Amino acid sequence: MTFQISALKFQVSLRTRFALGVGIMLLPLALLGASALFLLRYTTAALDEVVEEAIEEMHPVIHLQTLTLMAAMPPNDYLIHGEPAEKEEFARLTRELDRAFEETLAGPFGLGEERDLVRAAREEWRLAKAIASSLLALPRPVGNPVVAREMERMDAHIDRAVDLLGQVHDIVHREAGEASARAHTARRWAYALISGIFIAGIAIVAATAFALARSVLLPLRALETGANRFGAGDLSHRVELNRPDELGQLAQTFNAMAEALKKSRAALAALATRDGLTGLYNHRAFYTLLGDEFARAQRFKRPVSLLLLDIDHFKRVNDTHGHLAGDAVLKGLSELLGRQARAIDSVCRYGGEEITVILPETDLDAAAHIAERLRAAVEAQTFDVNVTPLRITVSIGVASWPAQADTASALVAAADAAMYAAKQSGRNRIIRYEPALGQPATQG
Repeated sequence: MTFQISALKFQVSLRTRFALGVGIMLLPLALLGASALFLLRYTTAALDEVVEEAIEEMHPVIHLQTLTLMAAMPPNDYLIHGEPAEKEEFARLTRELDRAFEETLAGPFGLGEERDLVRAAREEWRLAKAIASSLLALPRPVGNPVVAREMERMDAHIDRAVDLLGQVHDIVHREAGEASARAHTARRWAYALISGIFIAGIAIVAATAFALARSVLLPLRALETGANRFGAGDLSHRVELNRPDELGQLAQTFNAMAEALKKSRAALAALATRDGLTGLYNHRAFYTLLGDEFARAQRFKRPVSLLLLDIDHFKRVNDTHGHLAGDAVLKGLSELLGRQARAIDSVCRYGGEEITVILPETDLDAAAHIAERLRAAVEAQTFDVNVTPLRITVSIGVASWPAQADTASALVAAADAAMYAAKQSGRNRIIRYEPALGQPATQG
């Protein structure tokens, strides 16, 4: 019987608790209950507004950011491979992105500033689309420096569009913080009223009010803290409020929204930094990682090395077995390098069949040893292509700071020159960079 009463008490809703409290208390307790109920409804409504507006405004914008980044991939891949299929993929993504912009602009926005930012992002996309369309119309774009510069202009428009959409996130966070502040003001006002009634009430009123405040205000404080942290951009925060009432349901809605937004942001970050085929860091992320590692190496006076790896006769693989087989080889090679690399190393797809490995805390001799280990592992690996075992080899250029380069770009150029020398020397080997006549001369 005691257990049944306790379970029934646990399942009673907030409104029922208020009704029971009013029945127990006299007039001061009735005033206290009315004040607390007003606080609950007002704060709940404010938090509901934060949740609903954030869901309505942030999800479409995150979807636009994702589509914008995806739309930039076919022109970039066309510049590298010159595949006609990239044109159809770009056309499909263009239609989807244009439709998404129209639908987003037709949706509700709390501020005109948000709509203006989305319009500005759409204009940047239109400029990028025009450049991409002209590039995709070229019959042979691969290796054309003018085309590469146009691609940089297109990427700049894409980056500005994504940044403008990111500003919409900031505005939504700011609105969430303002709504949370309004709820906080209402809570303080009601708390002051409740405190005054406590002082004027009798002992039973004080005891009942304390129990009621503990039942309502502590969960509200947890929700308020969650709203503040969410408004500040902390999507990892969760409200720990396990109770079967309105506040518990609101906490569940809050946590579900935060989890969905966190996954969307993580997916967007991965899309912006990872290569879609191999899963390695992409070309843009490579230069970011190399710049950070180079700055750290300079600050602590520690060496950093770079490997530039190229698959030997990769065109022959594509011509003989097809481009799908070439993609399978690239994926298998990337997985192999990921397993062979150290935890502190960064493996990136530089472009086409070229892969880089950033080696922190590694001088030239150690880098050459690692490169030889990777070369041997690739030579010993069998890749299954169309049920046909296939073996490949790689040529690797090795360069190190501070021994052979004074800037990050110089380090890349040195590794590239060494890799080219490895190709010219017969392939399936590593070459250390040496600056004699601007050409590498030492074979690993």
